[in-house]
Amino acid sequence: MADVLVVGGGIVGLLSALNLSDRGLSVTVIDAGGQRPPASWAGGGILSPLFAWRYPDPMNRLTHDATARYRALVDRLRGKAGLRASDLHDSGLWAAVDGDERRQALSWASAWGVSCQEAPLSRHLSAAPEREGVWFAEIGNLRNPRLLKALRATLVGQGVTFVNAAVDVVRPGARGAELTLSRGGTVSAPRVLLCAGAWTSALLAPLGVRLPLFPAKGEMLLYRLPPGRVPTIVLTDEGYLIPRADGAVLAGSTLNPGDATTHPTVTGRWALQAMAASLLPELASVTPSHHWAGVRPGSDRDWPYLGPVPGTSGVFAAAGLHRNGLVAAPASAELLVRLMCGETPSLDPADYSLSGAPS
Repeated sequence: MADVLVVGGGIVGLLSALNLSDRGLSVTVIDAGGQRPPASWAGGGILSPLFAWRYPDPMNRLTHDATARYRALVDRLRGKAGLRASDLHDSGLWAAVDGDERRQALSWASAWGVSCQEAPLSRHLSAAPEREGVWFAEIGNLRNPRLLKALRATLVGQGVTFVNAAVDVVRPGARGAELTLSRGGTVSAPRVLLCAGAWTSALLAPLGVRLPLFPAKGEMLLYRLPPGRVPTIVLTDEGYLIPRADGAVLAGSTLNPGDATTHPTVTGRWALQAMAASLLPELASVTPSHHWAGVRPGSDRDWPYLGPVPGTSGVFAAAGLHRNGLVAAPASAELLVRLMCGETPSLDPADYSLSGAPS
């Protein structure tokens, strides 16, 4: 029997498994894989919440140092499954804001120690429409699929077991829980972490915990351009462009709350192509090379639920990370693992508690 069962193979689950394994605990990750693909694989990898100053402090505490945290992680995992140092791209981020909100963004950056300056879009992207905004030089982006592959390879090398199955039922015991798997059979452990993305709410509801969660489908496109043509992330309320070091540019993303399907749509493609061309007109004559969709763990709250599941002993959950699963994952995993191991967390767990959730 494993010391810990982690339900979910997305970024929060894998980073939690790494932290637990580093502490010498035996860990099994139960991952539904193709049945319920984690949103971590589908996102664009921006290492900041979109318009971070619009979020409350509990979210910013999880995310303000994400680029530094991921740089240390990439340094550790570099070479695994083809992961390269350039997969964390120090692109910076330009955001379209004006008037009062520009002042708000600058004030937020000063308060959180983040480099920020006023700049028009044309300073960073030639031939782009003239727009005012702010530029964050230290916010990067991550090639998340490569990082996830490197994490899995590292975990396998450390003896972490992966089980390809969905979890149908969670039965808490005196300590930990027994899980019924969709493929048949049960597994149990004295500590269990539920972090199955958009499907976590279905596991928590029978335990009496009902969170304001919902699936939220998002679609993205990928363009192939010369390296450096889009030198920085371009963020607007209509959408964004994310450059990779090799010239790939992601355009995203749609948002369809309540939709748990993972197939891309024609309407989504048209909307993304129009948005991308509005930011960089030359994209109107470029055919996207890839189009995909993912399902985010949506939430009516602007920061996630992280911690013990009320009414249980040894069962923990991460839920409601919505569009910020990747950027919040390192700090979220650290908080969860410290709580699971009886250590003092660096963040106040009361801010993220499931105990105050609607029931």
